[in-house]
Amino acid sequence: MRVSTRLAIIIFTSFFGLLLLAGFSLYSIRTSLNKEKEAFIVSQLKAAESILKYYQGQEKQGKLTMAEAQARAALTLTMMKHDDFYYFARTKDNILVAHTKSDRVGKVDTGSKLPDGRTTVDAYNDALKTGIYGLTVIMTSRKGSTEELPKLNGVYRFEPWGWVVGTGIFTDSIDRTFWNNAWVLLGIGFTVLVVVAGLAMTMSRQIIGALGGEPAYAVQVVEAIAAGNLADEIHSSGKPHSLLVVMRSMQISLRAMIEQISQSAGQLAHTAHGMTEQMERLEQASTVANESTSSAAAAIEQLSVSIDHVSANARETEVDSRGVAKLAQQGRSTAHEVSTSILSIAGEISTASTQVVSLAERTRNISGIADTIRDIADQTNLLALNAAIEAARAGEAGRGFAVVADEVRKLAERTAQATSEISSIIQTVVKETATVSGVMDHVNPMVEAGVAQVNRLAASLGDIDDSMGRTLERFRNVAEAVTEQSQAGTNLAGDVERVVGVVEETQSTVQFSRTAARQLESLALGLQQEVARFRI
Repeated sequence: MRVSTRLAIIIFTSFFGLLLLAGFSLYSIRTSLNKEKEAFIVSQLKAAESILKYYQGQEKQGKLTMAEAQARAALTLTMMKHDDFYYFARTKDNILVAHTKSDRVGKVDTGSKLPDGRTTVDAYNDALKTGIYGLTVIMTSRKGSTEELPKLNGVYRFEPWGWVVGTGIFTDSIDRTFWNNAWVLLGIGFTVLVVVAGLAMTMSRQIIGALGGEPAYAVQVVEAIAAGNLADEIHSSGKPHSLLVVMRSMQISLRAMIEQISQSAGQLAHTAHGMTEQMERLEQASTVANESTSSAAAAIEQLSVSIDHVSANARETEVDSRGVAKLAQQGRSTAHEVSTSILSIAGEISTASTQVVSLAERTRNISGIADTIRDIADQTNLLALNAAIEAARAGEAGRGFAVVADEVRKLAERTAQATSEISSIIQTVVKETATVSGVMDHVNPMVEAGVAQVNRLAASLGDIDDSMGRTLERFRNVAEAVTEQSQAGTNLAGDVERVVGVVEETQSTVQFSRTAARQLESLALGLQQEVARFRI
């Protein structure tokens, strides 16, 4: 419905409201005027009643006779007149005893005929049946005029004398007052109607100007935008700041914003999906890394244990090497002693046999020592091979240890070779000692040979002593290196365990990120669905 139509309805409603108000006001005015006239008539009848009671009291007191009292009362009533106002009185026989027309006084007078066929006396009697003071309206003319006008008459029955006293006033003044007020109210109503119509037209133009169109069209536009329709063009002929013009600007801005949101939502969904895939691959990689790191940690722990074993064996080998070096020193000293003894027994043949036996026994001891050295050399070689294998398993970290192990193996081989030579020499000494014991006659040449062989043995033992010193130093270095490697392995195992913890934390973070990426993807899809309901 158009604004002008609604305002017209308001105007007509206001007009009819004013008519109803004016009608009620006029009805109230007429009613009030009638009540006022009736109250005036009753008050005048009471005044007449007071006069009659006064003279009737004079009669009772014997001051006046009834005829005198009635005559004076009638005279008083007759004299109480003003313009069209006067009193009249009738006896119960309808004889007028008081009236402004003296020619009617003293005669039977039933009054004029009424349109309904009754006389005025009949109308008065009917009015007195309703109360002490009876009121009735009759049509009569003013003095000197033939126009009949409504007149409100009131009557009162004075029982002591049987009189019916009455008076009346014309009510045409009520009609004049009524119509005067009616015209005033109509003028006011018309003025108010004109003002309201003018205000309504002004407000209609202002409302339409502020809206930029009809409110129904504005509501239709708002409902379309609320329903997500941003494609329909908004038509408005209003001012730049009118509602529809502003809504058109808002629609354009919303359309651009929804397009941007739709594109952003699509990009966000694509990015979230890619992020989800990347997080899944990263989670798989983290799982593999966790398993690999755990395996590496276990391997490093095993390597650390193996290095500890190698370190212990290296320490034991160092101790054994010290024993061998000590034995080599003892053998070297023994060889020098043997050489001295052989030289000294050259002149002491008597003790040669004893010295030879002692030499044979000591030579057997040296043979046992040589066997011990050979066994140690074999064990050292085996340990060096094991160390080289473990160093190869350790990779880059065991490369230096592999070099040291190779040197140890070479030294062990040289020691074994020297020990073999010693064994050969010892066997030779044993044989020659047996020959000396068997052939004492050839002792001098044999002593010289023995001295030469003992000197060679001393030299060999010296070489063995020197070699064992170097070997002992190398084993000491190997033991220290293995100890350091064990400590490094322990530290590496701790580092790997920390790496395992970091990988596990990374895996938890990746799982959380994957869940967040899926939620982000779900939110992006939801945003796309929400934006999709807008039609642009």
